[in-house]
Amino acid sequence: MPQELRNFDAFADVKRLIVIAAHPDDLETICGGTVYQLAQRGVAIFSVNCTLGDIGTNDAKYNRSMLAAARLEETVAAARVLGIAQTFNLGRPDGELLPDLALRADIARLYRLTQADTLFTFDPHWTGQMHPDHRAAGQAALDAYMPSKMPLYRPEQLNKAGTALGCLKRVFVFSTDRDPDAVVDVTAVYPHKIAATIAHKSQFPDGEANLDWMKELDKKPGEKIGVTYAEQFKQITVW
Repeated sequence: MPQELRNFDAFADVKRLIVIAAHPDDLETICGGTVYQLAQRGVAIFSVNCTLGDIGTNDAKYNRSMLAAARLEETVAAARVLGIAQTFNLGRPDGELLPDLALRADIARLYRLTQADTLFTFDPHWTGQMHPDHRAAGQAALDAYMPSKMPLYRPEQLNKAGTALGCLKRVFVFSTDRDPDAVVDVTAVYPHKIAATIAHKSQFPDGEANLDWMKELDKKPGEKIGVTYAEQFKQITVW
């Protein structure tokens, strides 16, 4: 039975959280309620999207560069709703993300720059993780954990003022059905999750009417702990 986290037991020591996602709107739709509650508690939140999300539309009014620009603006608007301190985009083309050495280095640099103590990212090992960009983002995020702590790895990254060796202590993966062990009640803050999600107007042009699928997904973990909406995670032991 998953642990109920209405009091954020597993997140009690979190001070600085980095969320590594693939696309603009991943964070909001998957863990926006949890992120909002942590921000309200005073946690500094850093949002990282690995791709520009520049193919995510069927609307003929967009070309790729227009869509990329729109999605960057939408990310900033959504971050304001959730209380996210800073957003980053690593500029990779949508649909082509690979967990290569360059992406690993870019993510390690952000672990060092933000001095995050906790990571949220995709579970790259869940068999239901069908989007290749989601798998790639999660894999690269996990792969960057260890080298970010090593002084001889990309030492030039450490030359910037305020940057130090990575100090992640906790890792939670989302978008997983591999025995999740943390389930967070987000019912009370669901309006904030919806508001942040519909800030991505290119994706949800009809607003909340486009979000029935998200509500259905969030009801399933909610049933595990007897609430309307919840978000679930699996903690990965790190050292």
